Amino acid sequence: MIVLVHRAGRFSIVALPFAAIVACGGGGASVEPAVPTAGAPSGSVGAAMPPPSASSVSSAVDKNGPVQIECGDFHTCAIMPDASVRCWGRDKGGQVGDGGGEDKVRPTPVPGVANATRLAISGMYSCAVLADKSVTCWGTGFIMNDGASHDREKPAKVRSVAGIVDLAASGDMTCSLDTAHAVTCWGLPASAKGMHPDTGGGAVENLEVAGTHGCVHMKDGHVRCWGEGDWQIGGKPSLARPALDDVDELVTGDAFACAFTKKGDVRCWGRNESGQFGVAPDPDTHEALAVVPGVRDAPAMAAGESSVCAIHSDGTVSCWGGNADGELGIGRVSNDERPTKVAGLRDVEQMCIGSSHSCALTKKHEMLCWGTNTAGQLGDGTREMRLTPTPVKF
Repeated sequence: MIVLVHRAGRFSIVALPFAAIVACGGGGASVEPAVPTAGAPSGSVGAAMPPPSASSVSSAVDKNGPVQIECGDFHTCAIMPDASVRCWGRDKGGQVGDGGGEDKVRPTPVPGVANATRLAISGMYSCAVLADKSVTCWGTGFIMNDGASHDREKPAKVRSVAGIVDLAASGDMTCSLDTAHAVTCWGLPASAKGMHPDTGGGAVENLEVAGTHGCVHMKDGHVRCWGEGDWQIGGKPSLARPALDDVDELVTGDAFACAFTKKGDVRCWGRNESGQFGVAPDPDTHEALAVVPGVRDAPAMAAGESSVCAIHSDGTVSCWGGNADGELGIGRVSNDERPTKVAGLRDVEQMCIGSSHSCALTKKHEMLCWGTNTAGQLGDGTREMRLTPTPVKF
């Protein structure tokens, strides 16, 4: 069984019945995701069911439900069982894949994209890794790694990269990891430190991107980061090489990062102005690792701009940090939150957090979203804010 779990803006593998988890608009893998290729059976069983209510998740597998999900700033995308892609939400920059237009409040097929295996999406664009390990992107920005700014680009191949096994996007930056363990980044000016990855030459387990910095989780359990400000190698203070050598899972938000260690705890560093460490906010930048209180079981995590969610081994979810737009799904809006269980979520296999919304996918392939919905990014057919998990209407 292979599971795709979200790692701060993109996805990585853990254990799912038939999935192909990552910064998220805010906000890797050593194993290829087992997303079915077009025309292949999804491997799910049971009849397709109507969307579940937020309080009662159906006991039957939805064979038509998505197998991977990803959140951008104000749009959301999913890989379907036939390896096609659907997106919804803000479409001003063409991030839904149709060349731009009105926002989409329901999932909309991305034309010309087939055999997708993973997603990486940001504010104004979206990208997919295909079964042949190539990358296709669409939307607005320096998205093609060709030095040109593209406006409402329809899906097109990024010809400068190949053999891609992991992909991450956030802000204006996209980074890829190839079969030779090389990390390539594009989208920022060549002078930007975020464009110059420092992996130390070791084998990379997974890749994380957030705004103008990136981090890699190495196969030996260490973490290395690079980028602007505190994230640059050699900077003072430096967040680039935290004292970690036993990491199982890594996520990074806009100015912080958190790791689930082999000791069973979650440790964070960087900024804590919204309670990203699971404690009272403060204005400082922290090099020292802080243990998130009360979270001892987080084999999969997701991070947004200033919030974190942990998927526990029993499929329940706890979230903490910024909640100004209800992105934690706990039924209220607030400035900061301590680790809190999200009611109504169970059997969760994947999560993603955008700029102000979040989504979860259960092992029965039912997708629920919550938070801000001004652009229809929750996919429920409305623009109404949802403070608790609400089914996406495929």
